[in-house]
Amino acid sequence: MSNAIRLGFIGAGHIATTHLRILSRDPRARIAGVYDISPDHARATGAPVFETPEALFDAVDAVYITLPNRLHAQHALAALRRRKHVFCEKPMTVTVEDADRVVAAAAAAAGVVFQVGHNRRFAPIYRRVKSVLADLEPLCAELKMNRGELENPPWTADDSVTGGYLFETPIHIFDMAAFLMGPVVEVTAHAQQLVYPTLDTFTALFRFASGRTASFISCAYTGWSFPFERVEVYGRHATLRTEEMDRVDIARGLGKPVESADYRHLPWEERWGYVTEDRLFLDSIEQSKPAAVTAADGALAVRVALAIYESARTGAPVKL
Repeated sequence: MSNAIRLGFIGAGHIATTHLRILSRDPRARIAGVYDISPDHARATGAPVFETPEALFDAVDAVYITLPNRLHAQHALAALRRRKHVFCEKPMTVTVEDADRVVAAAAAAAGVVFQVGHNRRFAPIYRRVKSVLADLEPLCAELKMNRGELENPPWTADDSVTGGYLFETPIHIFDMAAFLMGPVVEVTAHAQQLVYPTLDTFTALFRFASGRTASFISCAYTGWSFPFERVEVYGRHATLRTEEMDRVDIARGLGKPVESADYRHLPWEERWGYVTEDRLFLDSIEQSKPAAVTAADGALAVRVALAIYESARTGAPVKL
């Protein structure tokens, strides 16, 4: 298509190839090229290879930032300065200062779409939970997001690359907490370093703007025992319980039957929300609509992660 949206990728790892595979099936998109610090990784995608990020920016309408965590902010800001639409993988940043810069730059770039890759919002299981909560007030919740190991790839245990373990998989659950329960306004947390050379064990209490609370637990060494991700939301005589993005059980009241929905029949890219988030990014560009997950949303998840670290360090609650 002559009017296809020209997409470029900064970073050619696993998540980049996931998005590339999905977008290659959308007739509105044209993959214009990839930049990676490793030319071999870039060439392995099968897309045209650029030697610098700047050269890629000049050739695209929109860019996917799919790099190690600490590199997200600088490339997001560079793309926004060039008025390119941006899909920034989570975490948006790993510092409050960078989060504020990105939020401000995204707001100043009128007409430019900036979307953060919190894919869980678009997983059918969490969409189902969200729809039920429209008629059922959430009173409290238990949130779990474990990881099986920090060995593959080995840099996942290196804070100088990731910003800390919480910026890996756990940050998804911080965004999900806000998606389901509203903004987190206070965090009280404890943390330990037990297996890896980074803090790898966390327990926390979240307080939301509504006054409701949720408990959070995460560790990085479970060996991928099922379910490593679980959300339980409780209402008046009601429970919603997920098992990863595979299944949800819904009990709406005393004496009422438990409803179950199983999504294991769906392809994993759809079950995990990647297909929908990529479609919505292109929709926002085409239709000049706000992003499905905004820079402000991404910044809130970053602030929750940093508040957990601060509370664990000081032993005191941290207000956001």
